[in-house]
Amino acid sequence: MERSGTVDKAVRALEALREGGGSASLSELAERLRMPKATLHRLLASLAAHALVEQDGEGRYRLGVGLIRLGLGAQGLDAVARVARPELERAARAFGETFFLVAARAGRLVVLDKAEGTGLLRATPTVGAEVPVDVTASGRLYLAHAPELVGASGADPATLRAARRAAKRGHDVNEGEWIDGLTVIAAPVLARGGLHGCVACAAAAQSLRGDRRDAAVSHTRDAAERVARALQGEGRR
Repeated sequence: MERSGTVDKAVRALEALREGGGSASLSELAERLRMPKATLHRLLASLAAHALVEQDGEGRYRLGVGLIRLGLGAQGLDAVARVARPELERAARAFGETFFLVAARAGRLVVLDKAEGTGLLRATPTVGAEVPVDVTASGRLYLAHAPELVGASGADPATLRAARRAAKRGHDVNEGEWIDGLTVIAAPVLARGGLHGCVACAAAAQSLRGDRRDAAVSHTRDAAERVARALQGEGRR
């Protein structure tokens, strides 16, 4: 597919603002992106006209509210995210930890939605974050159930064996393999003959031990099964 250089540059500018974690001046962005100031200024002006970026009182740029509108709109139109939302919230209230929905989109695994737990600790990652395939519970479930959706050709034999064991077990566990100190338990959302995503519970490693870990598995699998049933129901409408 033919790509637009202007669009690519605009997306790079937005990503640079996101990765910067705050605001940036035109000069700082131009240096970071290795882009002429005049070119970048025109791009930012176009983005600002659609509220995708905005300037503060000092003229520094930051991400705009238009991105929230677009992001929430895309999330609301996603069938899996729509039916999963109440189940994530239910599981988070019942168990007290954070629950995620992870799904493959455009060949990548991403966090589509997240319901925070009731505790003081807030688990990462954030909505929209990309999830690595080979070192995460959700990734291994995708390798087992839908490898074509995540480009599984580069997976090593040990990872593929772990993926098959996870599929047979009905869930998988990632203990600090991706984010140090974070344990993630994931279960597949299997409906209409395929994998539509994974429900995952994330918490500090020390809080998921013994009986509480078993409970986390139960809550995660139950939530994934409820999402699958909801998807089946939507398919019959």
